[in-house]
Amino acid sequence: MRTLETMSENVKHMHICCDGSFGNRYSGLIGGLTLARICGLPATISWPSTNMCRARWNDIFAPREGVVDWRLKEFYPHVEKFDFMTVSDQHVGLFREHGPMKMVDPGALTLEQACISVSNSQKNIFYYTPLIYDWLPEKEVRTTIRELLFNKDIMTQVSGYLAQNLQGGYYGIHLRMTDFKGIEEFDVDSWYEVVEKDTDNKFFICSDDPATEARFSGLPNAFSYPKVHKTEKFIEEGDWHHPYTDEDGRHSVFNVERGTDHVKEAVVDFLLLSLSQPFDTGVQSTFLRMAKRVGTAFRT
Repeated sequence: MRTLETMSENVKHMHICCDGSFGNRYSGLIGGLTLARICGLPATISWPSTNMCRARWNDIFAPREGVVDWRLKEFYPHVEKFDFMTVSDQHVGLFREHGPMKMVDPGALTLEQACISVSNSQKNIFYYTPLIYDWLPEKEVRTTIRELLFNKDIMTQVSGYLAQNLQGGYYGIHLRMTDFKGIEEFDVDSWYEVVEKDTDNKFFICSDDPATEARFSGLPNAFSYPKVHKTEKFIEEGDWHHPYTDEDGRHSVFNVERGTDHVKEAVVDFLLLSLSQPFDTGVQSTFLRMAKRVGTAFRT
């Protein structure tokens, strides 16, 4: 495994920093792996355990070389080893406290410009963004999705649940209810009516709130993957939106604690949702957006 101290001695590579909740991590990972392949660079990945996602790489994905669990703060003192492709956010100031930082925002680039920027750099590329940019060819993005494998435990849970409950196709309803309050609201009553009236079809109900899933449990055509764990609060006495400073020095209001086992259950949910015909229940959730992209990738 590479260490921070020897990274500059390695072959030039693109380091993909995955951070935040699973949906954001997965989105940034797919975008970064796609760009690295197009640019002809080997990729390394950091997948740290944080309150937003305690699960480590091997808890979710098949084993892969070049994956480390370093937190963002562990890179701050090594700012001189990278040129950055990243969104402008709090981390930029934290990096710059340790030295000059050369960065470009991928959102302002085209594919050609991104490749030129990578090629012209004499340093490793630090890729840190939760977004998949429109300039990445969709065919290449789908290839990355298909090639990135989830681990056997996750896939066994997915295949077993499908075989037992959801053969023959089904619709997906994703309802994010915890830290999205005030950001995007969901009319659960209306979705309940959709499922209740359409008795000819099966519906997979996917939510981070057990009570929301439980509401649908009395309907014979509604299914939810059974979970033992749930989203907790990082600051127990706070609301779902509660200001705090995370371990990397960034200010946040998303007061969530997602333990390892909970994240693993959520990834099963994610894949079951991806294999459905998902409704557009919202526009803000990366979890839903990426589930739809995964489903499209495997159907084409």
